[in-house]
Amino acid sequence: MYKFLKPEIEKLGLPERLFRRKLIDVTKTPWECEGYPQEVKGKQFTITVRQGPQECSIPANADEPVLVAIERAGIKAPSRCRAGECGWCRSRLLVGTVFIPQENEMRRWADVHYGYIHPCCSFPTSDLTIEIPGEFF
Repeated sequence: MYKFLKPEIEKLGLPERLFRRKLIDVTKTPWECEGYPQEVKGKQFTITVRQGPQECSIPANADEPVLVAIERAGIKAPSRCRAGECGWCRSRLLVGTVFIPQENEMRRWADVHYGYIHPCCSFPTSDLTIEIPGEFF
């Protein structure tokens, strides 16, 4: 629906700050999105997760959100919207790179500038080290 509505709203000349989108979930097929690095499709990476004084390494697929890999490893991480809209899962990316589909890119300028991502809608494109808030494993 948003793929249809966004161009229609743009025709009206309304600035984006005047409307909000409510996404239900993140992109299921990131490799179909513009800008996705096709060479990482299907690859597996290692995510080093830091939460408080704890640290562990977990596997992650390039075709799944970082949050899914974290949860699959049994680590409790904050999440709500699972689409990048709310910022509840905001975490610091210390090392590595991720792909964020344009439709899910809802980070504030300061978050982008200081290296924060929303793991719920970020797909790993390399090995990562990430610092997440919340309970210790």
